[in-house]
Amino acid sequence: MKKQLLTMHHFIVAIILMIKGVDKIQHHHSLIGWTILLLGIIIMVYFIFIKRSKKPHSLLEIIIHLFESIALFLTTYVYFQEGKTLLPYITLIAGIGFFIATFIHLKRKETYSKENNLEEKVTNR
Repeated sequence: MKKQLLTMHHFIVAIILMIKGVDKIQHHHSLIGWTILLLGIIIMVYFIFIKRSKKPHSLLEIIIHLFESIALFLTTYVYFQEGKTLLPYITLIAGIGFFIATFIHLKRKETYSKENNLEEKVTNR
């Protein structure tokens, strides 16, 4: 159950990004609209992939967190340009959260790799 809740944020972010991307494309902001839409689609494909494979993929998760962070920063910019009052701050906080999550996952992967290398050295002696 906890794992399902942890992956649901990918779905929610993907939906928000895809809607915002289509909205920007319709309002003649093609570059930023297509960028946000494409990142939303990539995140949705990742969500579907995780649901089907049911296996953790640490490198893929790091990349997706980075994509989510970039897309949310772009969305924050768009919301500020539109004159929204609360939404830009929410997406900014979420973008910062995903950016921090990227570094936490990188650190864990680095620590895990070092532990495995140390184990292999001890085992090979």
